[in-house]
Amino acid sequence: MRHSRRSGRSQIVSAINITSLTDVALVLLIIFLITATFLGTEEGVEVNLPGAASGAPREDVGAIMVVVTQEGRVVMDGVEIAVPQLVPAFEERAATGANRVVIRGDRSSSYEAVFMVMDAARVAGLRDIALATRSVDVASGGQP
Repeated sequence: MRHSRRSGRSQIVSAINITSLTDVALVLLIIFLITATFLGTEEGVEVNLPGAASGAPREDVGAIMVVVTQEGRVVMDGVEIAVPQLVPAFEERAATGANRVVIRGDRSSSYEAVFMVMDAARVAGLRDIALATRSVDVASGGQP
């Protein structure tokens, strides 16, 4: 402990230096804010997936993730893309070694929008196409 001398008597300094503590707290806050942005919905677009009792969970590491929203917008790898640009985008990703497409179509999106994404993937030469669903229990009548 530090002592200060004032008029010949010894006094204990009771102040705490919190500069280091403040630095650590701010760094932790910044790290939390940065990581929290990545914890949102996949691809940054929220969709209500249709349910299916069949199928098994799969690892989709390296797969091309495509989201079809309720309004029919198409989002690939977090970026909205126009339907005519899908084939070149799929071809570009296939050239980098990606060979699987996972389509996360909102349960209220049109069949046509999902089919156009599937067709563009096939035209680009991709044959491993999967539709993402959420698991449901058949006994519960299809409710999650």
